[in-house]
Amino acid sequence: MFERTLRSVCNQTDSNFKVVIICHEIPKIEFKHKSLHFIHPIFSPPAKEKISRKEYLISQRIDKGDKIKLGVGYADKKFNTDYVMLVDSDDFISNRVAAFINNRENDLSGWYLEKGYIDFNWRNFLVMTKKFNYLCGSSIIVKPELIGHFFDKGKINLYFNHQLTILNSSIKLNRFPFSAGIYNVGNGENIWMSFQKVKKLNNHGNWISFQSLKRIYDKLRNCRLRIITPKLRKEFNFY
Repeated sequence: MFERTLRSVCNQTDSNFKVVIICHEIPKIEFKHKSLHFIHPIFSPPAKEKISRKEYLISQRIDKGDKIKLGVGYADKKFNTDYVMLVDSDDFISNRVAAFINNRENDLSGWYLEKGYIDFNWRNFLVMTKKFNYLCGSSIIVKPELIGHFFDKGKINLYFNHQLTILNSSIKLNRFPFSAGIYNVGNGENIWMSFQKVKKLNNHGNWISFQSLKRIYDKLRNCRLRIITPKLRKEFNFY
């Protein structure tokens, strides 16, 4: 899954980009690219021993947050980058992202991906959604100095809050103009959106109630099926 993600990210039409990977161990993969940079954290990975599942989930969120800050800091210092995009290790992004960002002026705070796709490992279809940044962490493109606004140590479940579109009550992110991400769910690697979570989100008890009907309407309004075409596969290097 990680190699698929790297092949997708490095499939950009504009070669002016860097990929900073934060991992405790460099995985054994066949894919090589001149833009890849592997960084080893000095802190230890989450340990499962002698802790509950809830405690382990919290430690995973903390670990992810620490890795994000480490990677953004490295990219800012090493490459003096104008913007960073956060990408989870099992998702896909459009090959038009780098070109779009590099052709913009540097006066914007950043973007959030409102539109995108969800991959449930169906053979011929993806699900289109207008709530992509609510579901997927691979949805934020922002100036490096603003990354701290996405963290709240007082609320551990929001340690990295990718649903934010306004930072510090005044800094507004822009909607990204096209569907630029594919969220890969139910593969066993998702911290938040596991198959069990999907079932729980969709199981609301009495489906005949007004609230249940409203939820169904909202889901149908915000989601559509999208046939996986050769053009889409090429854009996301999706396989």
